[in-house]
Amino acid sequence: MCMYIGIEDLAANALIRLLSQAQGNDNTERFVRFATLYNYGMKVIQQLTQQGTQATLIYNRESNSRIFRNYSTFFDPHTDEEGYDGIMLRKGIEIKDIMRQFLGQIPVVVQNVLADREILDQVLKLVA
Repeated sequence: MCMYIGIEDLAANALIRLLSQAQGNDNTERFVRFATLYNYGMKVIQQLTQQGTQATLIYNRESNSRIFRNYSTFFDPHTDEEGYDGIMLRKGIEIKDIMRQFLGQIPVVVQNVLADREILDQVLKLVA
């Protein structure tokens, strides 16, 4: 069976990690670049493949646009100061909101890799 990893799964997990790293700091970056999400997705696919799970990353222009239509309550398109496009988490949305919407539908084997702190911290360039 092949697992499909969508950009919404990547964005949700990346933003959960960014917000949990900040621990309540109101100035926390609530933005993730599409390029960062692609790199994260490729590392997740690589890890799942090494574990023997067949997985495919769904990442293309249509999926990147669809996230804003399907999840407009959560995400807005945004371009950062350096000109990179990505996903901005809307104000007022908290970690629990993201978890409730996105994590319950993902198979546990995929959740474990998506939530891998080493992968997330490396891709997001976080320092513990």
